[in-house]
Amino acid sequence: MKYAVYLNVTYKPSIRDPEGETISKDLLGRLGYSVEVRAGKCLVLVIDAQSPEEAASNALKIAKEARLGNPNVHVVEVLKVAPL
Repeated sequence: MKYAVYLNVTYKPSIRDPEGETISKDLLGRLGYSVEVRAGKCLVLVIDAQSPEEAASNALKIAKEARLGNPNVHVVEVLKVAPL
């Protein structure tokens, strides 16, 4: 079965996030919203697997091997697994 695995790649909490800081400042300055923003990217991997758990595990393995995030500064996490 095919699954869409949604991966979130973002900076670790201890790492500065210049893009998120810029968005936060803009939201406050232009719209008056005082919020903290952490920017990142969402990747969708379509994977053949026997179960959602296997798809998630394989996606994380692929992300690690392909260095879709730098392990020193990024967190890669599964947000959602959806059957196709």
